[in-house]
Amino acid sequence: MTPAEADANARFVAEHIAHRYLEFNPLTKWPGHRGALKVEARGRGLSVSEYANTMTFFDDGVCVGATTGLVSSLIGYSASRLARSKRATREILETAGMPVPSGTAFSADGAVRARRHIEEMLRTDAERRFVMKPSDGNAGRGITTGIGAGEEVAGAWKRAQAASKDGEIIIEEQVAGVDVRVFVVGDRVVAAAVRIPAHVIGDGSRSLEDLAEEYTVTRRVNAYLGARDPYVDARHLARRELTMESVPSEGEVVFLNGTTNISQGGISVDVTEVIAPELLDVAVRAAHAVPGLGTAGVDLLVPDLSTPEGAHVIELNPSANCSINQFPAYGQGRDVSSALIEEMRRSRT
Repeated sequence: MTPAEADANARFVAEHIAHRYLEFNPLTKWPGHRGALKVEARGRGLSVSEYANTMTFFDDGVCVGATTGLVSSLIGYSASRLARSKRATREILETAGMPVPSGTAFSADGAVRARRHIEEMLRTDAERRFVMKPSDGNAGRGITTGIGAGEEVAGAWKRAQAASKDGEIIIEEQVAGVDVRVFVVGDRVVAAAVRIPAHVIGDGSRSLEDLAEEYTVTRRVNAYLGARDPYVDARHLARRELTMESVPSEGEVVFLNGTTNISQGGISVDVTEVIAPELLDVAVRAAHAVPGLGTAGVDLLVPDLSTPEGAHVIELNPSANCSINQFPAYGQGRDVSSALIEEMRRSRT
């Protein structure tokens, strides 16, 4: 994270989390995305058939929809392929006039060009920072944030390559804001949640190691969070001159890594009722920019939840997990699985 992005996340923690820190929503059992869809379908009187990784829904003998993995039949094949490519997504969104961070794609043999690109950008503004990620990556794998110059670039390139199948790498200017996952189904927004990296709040006496242990153990009250212990990134802490032996001051927010992905220990906080309607409209228009993308998790970076000013579209996720919005760490869970099943039935009639 850049200092500006860290400040945005820290402000969000202070405003929305600090007063209920470690008071995670309890969740005894986590059904997962597919499990939630199955429960919802059967609750509506649909029958469910499963074939390997595909689950099919029937209404009185008529197939109304299906999901393979996390990708539903609301999404066309081409739309799924396009949305899975960060390079293709950038091109589509830019052409549609959507706000995206400035960025460039590099082929698998472009490590030297990538380093020179970052160095050239830094010559105009040494404070700029960059994100490097595999074009075909998912779940936060292979992403490095807050990149400056030097050996940092080489390490980021290796991590991105290791998480990529085709070797294409995207470098984007890192923009400030909190990470908002907006779940779009058809023509409407079903839910919005801010994702925050794994973090602790100092008490002035205990070390980061002790605080991180408390954080890890306490979050296990929620089965969704408990299945994903936080990842502690020593490189990220070192940028703030911190180690696990450091003692944060009382009320100080320390992020254990630089990614908001739940798989890396991040958390989600429901903001469906407080986010500006104009931001939700940006998410819907972004999803509709890809023909055949009938549902998606639209990821935005937002400096201020009350306005679309300065917001950027980061990603369109065709395999978005409904759990991020349906089972948040804080706030009201939104019934995304119900909206997906209902949209399948509606679009089939």
